[in-house]
Amino acid sequence: MFWDIRLLATLLPILYGLVSVAYAHVFFRNDVWARRIAPRALLLTLGLHVLYMTLLATHLRRVPIATPFESLSALALALGIVYIVQERRSGSPHTGIIFVSLVFLCQTVASAFTNPDVEVKPILHSPLFGLHIAAALLGYSAFGVSAIFGLLYVLLYHNLKAHRFGIVYERLPSLEVLDGMNVRAAAFGLGCLTLAIAVGVLWSLQVYPNFWQDPKLWLSAVAWLIYALCLSVRYAGGWGGTRIAYFTIAGFLLVVFSMLAANRLFHSFHDFRM
Repeated sequence: MFWDIRLLATLLPILYGLVSVAYAHVFFRNDVWARRIAPRALLLTLGLHVLYMTLLATHLRRVPIATPFESLSALALALGIVYIVQERRSGSPHTGIIFVSLVFLCQTVASAFTNPDVEVKPILHSPLFGLHIAAALLGYSAFGVSAIFGLLYVLLYHNLKAHRFGIVYERLPSLEVLDGMNVRAAAFGLGCLTLAIAVGVLWSLQVYPNFWQDPKLWLSAVAWLIYALCLSVRYAGGWGGTRIAYFTIAGFLLVVFSMLAANRLFHSFHDFRM
């Protein structure tokens, strides 16, 4: 592995760990200095992560998602990007400890086990394929973020209902803000997944004429329908609050379990190793 990639692969888990500590100070102590520095440090680290993925793609001359650990690093980056956008929209950094800790864990494992010498299929050299993967990762990361905000909404709702006014009540944004973050993340994920499916179909027509037989395509379509229905009942049906929160949590769990089942039980052309 090239020295610049090795350096960044070593630095990223350290930096994400330090950012996690800063967000821990934001949540547990509501430290003014930490509130100011944590988002800036996260933006800087995400910028270095983008540089790392760019260098990796340049040196390997392919999209760096061929192995589970390469995909894990890309997923960590996507999760961090989706979160920081939501934080900027809401103005509340108190949920950062959850998301940045997840990013830290994912990148730590990815940095420890990434092997760029693995042989891969030639399709990973296609820019169109890169756009497809980037959109898919952002989409599913956004669904994960939405589910976590939904879970936080339910937690705060039940704390308020039971008249428990502890640190959860003090630190989490209001129910209204959490509901908005939940829905916006789901909408962003649906938009990204729409782009991923459209680009994937266009690209697959040239490479895999029988792409429609891939179970992951159908599972992506099911995920799209779930979240399209969720947003439809939110805006057209007047649903909100705990119902939408439970909807996004259940939708994400269903998507995750169905994808895991597909990987175990069915053959897919989404396996890119030789």
